[in-house]
Amino acid sequence: MKALNIVLFLSLVLVLACSSGSQFRKTDSGLEYVFFTENPDGIKPGPEDIMELEMVYRTDNDSVLFDSREIIGSPFRMKQKGYNPDVATIEEGLAMMHVGDSARFIVDAETFFLVTQGREIPEGIKPGTRLIFDVKMKNVFNMETYKAQKQENFASSAQEEETILKSYLQTSNITTEPTSSGLYFVEEVKGKGKKPEAGKKVVVHYTGTFINGQIFDSSLQRNEPFEFTFGAGEVIPGLEEGVSYMKEGGKATLIIPSHIAYGDKQVGKIPPFSTLIFYVELLEVK
Repeated sequence: MKALNIVLFLSLVLVLACSSGSQFRKTDSGLEYVFFTENPDGIKPGPEDIMELEMVYRTDNDSVLFDSREIIGSPFRMKQKGYNPDVATIEEGLAMMHVGDSARFIVDAETFFLVTQGREIPEGIKPGTRLIFDVKMKNVFNMETYKAQKQENFASSAQEEETILKSYLQTSNITTEPTSSGLYFVEEVKGKGKKPEAGKKVVVHYTGTFINGQIFDSSLQRNEPFEFTFGAGEVIPGLEEGVSYMKEGGKATLIIPSHIAYGDKQVGKIPPFSTLIFYVELLEVK
């Protein structure tokens, strides 16, 4: 279904381009672009402004690399950075847009990964690959407004998370007191083997769910135990703390508030301010 939605979205953009008779144009830097919707009265992003966008980008062989609509819980936002006018970048394209505009830009993949994202080119991206960006500019905030809004949303979201957690604990009849960090550790099976020690490898099976029971990750479903170095900060603090209370052969439920999980960050499928529940079995301490 997800793949179908992406195909329909990209097809719609193509139809709009064809029906409007638009053709790609080039800037002096060589950036190729075409606008599908133009709103000249809308705000344009300046350097350091925060843009709220709907963005899909894919390779020129139609392999979708990113779709902002898959982000759960908050709109996709990014900061507008300064750019070299002699190099065709997505930043140049975004600087051309107004709120309410939708457009397509074509950018060299190497330029995007090395210049815009400042990281290595992913495997599978061949020299000469071009990336096609379909973008809708939904809103623009200056940094001061954005910070004030973020602080307001932070307080509201944190309060909402606390309310949902309290309700969950009550309806689930969980009377365990939290640790000093806020972790709820519910021992299901007491282990009899070794305890984890800093620097040792530990092997666990786990299933991670949201507070509504929806699974977001599971080593059991992959039939592949997860190994990490205990005490090295390789996992979220709440998970590491929970495992510290276990022995080999033990099983436990860990209820991990967001401040000892991923906090106010969107990480993959996990929205900001998400309390996470991990069902963990400690298989081995190496």
